[in-house]
Amino acid sequence: MDIGYARVSRNDQILDRQIDELEAAGCERVFTEKASGSKESKRPEFDLCLRTLRTGDRLVVTELSRLGRHMGELANLSEQLKKLGVGLRILNFGIDTSSPSGAFFFNIIAAVAQMERELLIERTRSGLAAARAQGRVGGRKRSITAKQLAKAQALYDEHRFTMAEIARVCETSPATLYRYLEIEGGK
Repeated sequence: MDIGYARVSRNDQILDRQIDELEAAGCERVFTEKASGSKESKRPEFDLCLRTLRTGDRLVVTELSRLGRHMGELANLSEQLKKLGVGLRILNFGIDTSSPSGAFFFNIIAAVAQMERELLIERTRSGLAAARAQGRVGGRKRSITAKQLAKAQALYDEHRFTMAEIARVCETSPATLYRYLEIEGGK
């Protein structure tokens, strides 16, 4: 039996194209998920899909990236499927690991996919370093102005108000104040 797995990384992305392709490829059942493909992310539908597979079945995905992003992870999955007697079919590459040549090409493509991912990470880090060198700092914008911070610090130094009261007066949150105020015994 061919069993499909479709995944998108974010909730605002749509699975329809993958589902259509998997059904057109003859999948009798398709597991769907909206979850990151990173190692740390939880993918309960993928885990259920793997538990559903039986000897002689074939796992079908539209693209290699739907399974994972790292060579080690993909190699482990390939070994796990092989031990179960389950094939893997990747539609966009026309790969079916049921054959020796399909298994060989899967390993090559998995290695290239990992290299591509590592190059992307390297380029991103390089771009961030270049931006920092030019004085640009990424990340979330500060949620408190210098004027609000000065007022909050003055109120805090009076030792008459709770952090919640100071936060209300300064129109911010206590967590923000704890992060930025110079607190005795703290920063």
